Amino acid sequence: MPGWSAWSTRRRPTAASRRRKPKAGNHKGRTFFADIHRKDLNDANHWDGKTGLSERPANFLLGVAAMGLDAVPIEGVDFAILDAEFDLKAQGYTSIVVVPVGHHSVEDFNAALQNHACRRRPPLPEI
Repeated sequence: MPGWSAWSTRRRPTAASRRRKPKAGNHKGRTFFADIHRKDLNDANHWDGKTGLSERPANFLLGVAAMGLDAVPIEGVDFAILDAEFDLKAQGYTSIVVVPVGHHSVEDFNAALQNHACRRRPPLPEI
């Protein structure tokens, strides 16, 4: 068909092709900022640790809770000492968070207490 190739090159963009441009733009933006830290500032590990610090442990904590285990992130850790203790730098790693995981004791009275975040609050107009 002689008209088919002309029609196929002029056809309207599909939803999938319209999504490719923003996707490519998002990737370009992420790559730009990642390259600043990889190539210019040479602090990619530190930057990645800071940017992913909230979402990675949060996903880990949710997964652990789904398995019925208790976990809590520990603050105030001297990560330089922790890295040295396990020789992480030589292995190409660095620590960014400490999360102990396990089961609580049956004598732990805190485990039976109601969580503040789980209490039902009245809607704002009712306050």
